[in-house]
Amino acid sequence: MSYIPFTDEQKVLANSVNLEEFLRMRGEKLERVGREHKLIYCDSSGKHDSITIRGSKWFDHKNQVGG
Repeated sequence: MSYIPFTDEQKVLANSVNLEEFLRMRGEKLERVGREHKLIYCDSSGKHDSITIRGSKWFDHKNQVGG
């Protein structure tokens, strides 16, 4: 994946978005687990729930990456 330069303004705007609300508006399925939510999704290898979301932050536990 190539590097995409973002302006400071774009970064501030992205960090202010509530991912839970954004994903729900797009029809994604979220499941509440304590203070966080798990993103429930399916692909060719089955059903997955390794991505957790809290506010504007996410973490993929399977691949050990987040943002």
